[in-house]
Amino acid sequence: MRHFARPKFGASRVLHSRARAPHGRHATSRVVLILIALGIACLGLPWTSVGAAPTTTTTLSPTVVLEGNAYARHLLDAQPVPPDARRVATLSTTLAPNGDFGDSPLIRQDHHLYLLPMSVSVDQFVRTHLIKGERVTETGTGTAPNAYPTHNLGVAPTCASPHITFCGVYYQTTEAKNGEQELRVDVQVIYLPILHVQMPTDGVVTVTGYGKTSLMDPSSDPTSVVLSHHQALTLRTVIARMKDLGFEDMCMEDSLLMKINVVKNGKVVWSATADECPGALAITTAKSSPILDGRSCPFWQVVSTFFVAGTANATKSQIHGCADSQYS
Repeated sequence: MRHFARPKFGASRVLHSRARAPHGRHATSRVVLILIALGIACLGLPWTSVGAAPTTTTTLSPTVVLEGNAYARHLLDAQPVPPDARRVATLSTTLAPNGDFGDSPLIRQDHHLYLLPMSVSVDQFVRTHLIKGERVTETGTGTAPNAYPTHNLGVAPTCASPHITFCGVYYQTTEAKNGEQELRVDVQVIYLPILHVQMPTDGVVTVTGYGKTSLMDPSSDPTSVVLSHHQALTLRTVIARMKDLGFEDMCMEDSLLMKINVVKNGKVVWSATADECPGALAITTAKSSPILDGRSCPFWQVVSTFFVAGTANATKSQIHGCADSQYS
């Protein structure tokens, strides 16, 4: 049976889209964050059963969207399908799209449709022909009035690209006419590029953390540390490896987690702030204002080393909410 993990809400949000909660260990903490940003989690429901909702505003460039779409197509083409299956353009039952997330500008997705004999076990074929590193993560059966049951199989592929935050493959079958069955194969990919943001280190780099943070009140008990050149280089390295956040989101409540200022000749030339909602590291420079995914474990591991014991405890605690797998 399908098992779902409920997202841990770090802040109340204006929800922009819709999504189903991820199953089991298949989703990282970053995916939980995206679930919140994408919208209402509708456990076990197909996309078409969810009411309409406003869409998330993506900050991804057209080039990145095209790259993500190409990755999704490649992933779909690589998945095992029984040799007796024949590709078709449409299905009589109109099997609904399947996956962990509903429609959103963040999601790159594609699908193929097939007809094949009822005597063929899609489940057995897929399990015995999985690509190296893939694993079955879910199975389930759905029913509806005046319709044949639908059988679902979810697969966690191995997505090697460092730009991939999430990927999933979903098989769905149901009985058709004339001794045949229908098969729909969906893929979903969240493709968020590493932006290679370069923090300058030729000025005075100051990091400010907080002893207390709150979604309702301003962060308090600040501690500021001027970094050594070695510390600044280490911080620069982890920031350069962080991904595009990929979306704009409105938070009803938020808290400031830490600040970075780079001062040169008495003037702030580069700054960054990390917040609780939507979990961004927002950077301001003279030429651009990139917004990075602020859930990077290496980032918070490095930041926590700047503060001595008993100081900036709220800032240092962010290591417990980071997302290891997508940055490893």
